[in-house]
Amino acid sequence: MNVDTMDLIEDEAVEGTDNEEDDDSPSSTGSNYEDTPNLMDVAMENEVTAQLVAAGVVGVAAAAAITSSKKKKRPHSFETNPSIRKRQQNRLLRKLRQTIYEYATRVGQQAVVLVATPGKPNNIYKVFGAKPLEDVMKNFRSLVMDELETALAQQAPPRVQEDPSLFELPPLIIDGIPTPVEKMTQAQLRAFIPLMLKYSTGRGKPGWGRDSTRPPWWPKELPWANVRMDARTEEEKQKLDPCFEKNSFKLLQISQ
Repeated sequence: MNVDTMDLIEDEAVEGTDNEEDDDSPSSTGSNYEDTPNLMDVAMENEVTAQLVAAGVVGVAAAAAITSSKKKKRPHSFETNPSIRKRQQNRLLRKLRQTIYEYATRVGQQAVVLVATPGKPNNIYKVFGAKPLEDVMKNFRSLVMDELETALAQQAPPRVQEDPSLFELPPLIIDGIPTPVEKMTQAQLRAFIPLMLKYSTGRGKPGWGRDSTRPPWWPKELPWANVRMDARTEEEKQKLDPCFEKNSFKLLQISQ
């Protein structure tokens, strides 16, 4: 048995395994995006991916990635918490990098990992793996991103007609991903609250500390002050209550 025959048998074995695991494996390698099943129809059936689709280009790209990659034997789900999602991204990218280098070394094939996020001012485009294929893919960045945006545009649902009589508040979208308030980080909340106040009050600045600029709906139990400032009076700062003793040290707790 010669080398070419051995490679052919190995490739057929690998392809057979993939087809057994993935029932929706493509039968051809054509580039006609219209022949691809509409991923957005499937995405709209799920609450999380439907919200992603409505968020714009970045969300459509994320929804397409989730829908096309989700398999019955892989019970993974999209992480809506941005902090956890960032940690998972870094961990999995390190794992991918190790895997692709191991594959190139052990198998001796040109292989790369390509990570792309369109729809941002500076589109994310990361490539790592075996050279020279890595350099080739980096040189094709513009072409790949254009083709990706074209494919996503064909998958995107039609825009819903907006009601001109309603004032649209800014959507809770961070880096193209819908992010509920309860899952925002401190930094994201510091950026969101002034923006929310701007749209709500019509003023460019919140006017922290002035009763005349405090909105009537602002919670009474919350001080009308910048989060970076200590809004307590000197008298409130002096209110300390004994909490408990531990190891002969008395710990104090600030009264609220």
